Amino acid sequence: MLSSGLILRERYRIVCQIGNGGTSSVYLAEDVSIGKKWAVKFLPCDDDTFWLAQNEINMMIMLDYEMFPRIVDAWQEPEGYFIVSDYIEGITLDRVIGRKQISKRTLTGWWLDIANAIKYLHDHKPSILYLDLKLENIMLKRDGSLKLIDFGIAGRIAQRGSLYGTPGYAAPEQYYNCGELLDERTDIFAFGMLMYAMFTGRKPVRELKEQERIIRHCNGLPSRIRSMILNCINEDKDKRYGSMNELIGELISLRGSGNGVMRIKLAVAAVLAVIFIMIFGATAVRYVVAEPVDNAAERMIAEANEHICDGEYTDEGIRIICGYIEAGCLDSETCGRFTYEVARNYFAVKRNYREAFRYFEMLDQQVYPEVSYYMELCSLQMSFEEDKDRYIKCLTQFGEYNRTGGYGETRYENDFMIANLYEGLKSMEGYNVQPEINCLKEGLCDLRYAVEAGLFTDEDAKYEAEYCRRLCILYEGTGDVENAISFGQQALKLLSNEREAAVDDIRNRLDSLKASDNNL
Repeated sequence: MLSSGLILRERYRIVCQIGNGGTSSVYLAEDVSIGKKWAVKFLPCDDDTFWLAQNEINMMIMLDYEMFPRIVDAWQEPEGYFIVSDYIEGITLDRVIGRKQISKRTLTGWWLDIANAIKYLHDHKPSILYLDLKLENIMLKRDGSLKLIDFGIAGRIAQRGSLYGTPGYAAPEQYYNCGELLDERTDIFAFGMLMYAMFTGRKPVRELKEQERIIRHCNGLPSRIRSMILNCINEDKDKRYGSMNELIGELISLRGSGNGVMRIKLAVAAVLAVIFIMIFGATAVRYVVAEPVDNAAERMIAEANEHICDGEYTDEGIRIICGYIEAGCLDSETCGRFTYEVARNYFAVKRNYREAFRYFEMLDQQVYPEVSYYMELCSLQMSFEEDKDRYIKCLTQFGEYNRTGGYGETRYENDFMIANLYEGLKSMEGYNVQPEINCLKEGLCDLRYAVEAGLFTDEDAKYEAEYCRRLCILYEGTGDVENAISFGQQALKLLSNEREAAVDDIRNRLDSLKASDNNL
């Protein structure tokens, strides 16, 4: 493992490890001369890694396509091989699919982008096979575009059966090493398995007959998509799609079907661009809304926007939004987005758990999986009988779920909300502050990693400052002066001058803590 701060070739300073595979590890590096970020792949020396390193270098230097990162440097040292390429800011699809609901339209667009990238490889002279198409090798960038990464096992079309590949995704002729020639249809098999994984959120299984049975009996899989997947993964190569061109034609046709309602939904979703942010237990929900095109949504936002104070909707603004939701005049996607945030507003801001439960109950839990935790917490809050064990179990599960999401504001906002809910246990017998501290410390470590790795931008360090501020207060309450001072000092360095009350509070706490520490 390369240590943080190590400088390679007097140019690339290792920041942190961002990936690890069976034969290699990947690091975020900073160019000390120009400050640019790069990805550095390290492969320890052995016969296999020599072949993999040379293969990846040879493949990538020939490629000029927007979905593939560029290799900018490569060299060999006694301990192994180093490959420097573009650093892609984003997260891999395995951390997105199955945790967030992706519309069929978006998936189809992604499938087309991936299929065209693979077609580019196949059209190369001589043809190149990717050979390891899977969720983990596709990066979703912040702008919503995709990048294909890891060309370690990409090979020429004439290569015979290989032991390299990922079980479940790899075609039978690939990992059975039967000596059969690999061709475009080998990647088409993996593409079919990728379609299945992206649509269902489930990893494919290695046994093909079992996988086919699962696909045929998957109720949530539309018949046309099911048929396309099965045509990709037929054990007999001659019965698969013959080329990526043929498959791309099917995908274009799929994207064109059902355009009526879907086009309206996507237009509303894209143009509204509703961003919901709950800042540090604030007293309302902030909205940033682009100009809408849907008439009902346009009227709702125009009316609600007359009731904004300090950039936040007042009770009257929320009432107007609720009126449109109840009237049923919004399309389902827009209605779902607003219903979710209204429910959270009732839950976290107004603490009206009966109304929060009612709005959470309206939501599709396949689209908003966390709703089940909110509804359970609402039920517990409305109950006259205190059930601490059930409450803690729900918070623990909510926290574990929250860690599986992508690196976005919601992830860190949920941490603060869960911490607040732990604090609500103070009135119960046997209250212990440690789960609340653990929740915030894990969130802080997670945030710092995400920021350092370029997966999340914490503007003005507002989230990091809030974690440190809360931890200072919690440790002060436990009598742990050392940790309280440490987190207080960190918070003071990070807090914006705009948050004068928070800054003054921390300064006063630090003065008191240092005085008590000196007296000890």
